[in-house]
Amino acid sequence: MRLEEFFVPPVKRRVAVPFPYEPALLETTSAAAVEGWAEFLFIGETAKIEELASAAGMDPGHYRCIESTREDEACSLAAEALRDGLADLAMKGAVHTANFSRAIFYKEYGLVEPGRLASHIGACELPGFKKILFLTDCAINISPDYDDKLIILKNALETLRGLGVKVPKVALVAPVETVNRKIPATVDADRMVQDYNEGLLTEELGPAVIEGPFGLDVALSAEAARTKGIESRVAGDADILLFPDLNTGNAVYKAFTYAAGGTIAGNLIGPRSPVVLTSRADDNRTKLLSLKMGVSLIPPA
Repeated sequence: MRLEEFFVPPVKRRVAVPFPYEPALLETTSAAAVEGWAEFLFIGETAKIEELASAAGMDPGHYRCIESTREDEACSLAAEALRDGLADLAMKGAVHTANFSRAIFYKEYGLVEPGRLASHIGACELPGFKKILFLTDCAINISPDYDDKLIILKNALETLRGLGVKVPKVALVAPVETVNRKIPATVDADRMVQDYNEGLLTEELGPAVIEGPFGLDVALSAEAARTKGIESRVAGDADILLFPDLNTGNAVYKAFTYAAGGTIAGNLIGPRSPVVLTSRADDNRTKLLSLKMGVSLIPPA
């Protein structure tokens, strides 16, 4: 399945973008507006935005502007727009990720519930894999402990259910399939599976099939699981890969993209509204799909 087919925005949404000064980003927003599922609240120097938007072929009727000359102010205004209902989601423009994230996470805006950890989720269209594969967390949480991993997984499960996957299959990724006390990823994975199967996490996480620890080969290949003598409902059919830390997740994310020919759309989840957090290195298709993903994650009123 292609990502374009997987994400189907239910209604048009307004997206707040601080400093939309990158031509590729404006080409993305213009395409989204033409397709009819997004309109935009651009925050920055109005004259500059209008000039760049015109050069990108964007219809002035598809956006409106809020004047701001400072990056930190523009990021704060985007967060305020989410808080006040002037926008449905936010997308990072030509601003530093730290400034953008700081505004989104600023507790006075109330965009992240107390005790709710924000995490990144990537939807991957991988050649040779039969379904869209979701990767988490590959961009935000550096070294999550067991409780953090539960919240990251909860974020991912809620995301997939919102996209129509009612009982997501989860592979808990680790270097090996056996529990080794010197490899914390295997210990956490084993504990999570046991806790879920014993009903301790059923209410918190909801319906799912959770298995691991799995090496990446087992997570992606039913044949690899059979060769290793592992009986599994998840191997080769995973919806979610839960990584043990940022080092692992980010490496796999980039390997899928640059070495395996995958396309990945990504969003920050956990805040009240999805946040489109793309990289300057992402191509136009990735930017557009990431935005389409964010819009698709917001249920109809």
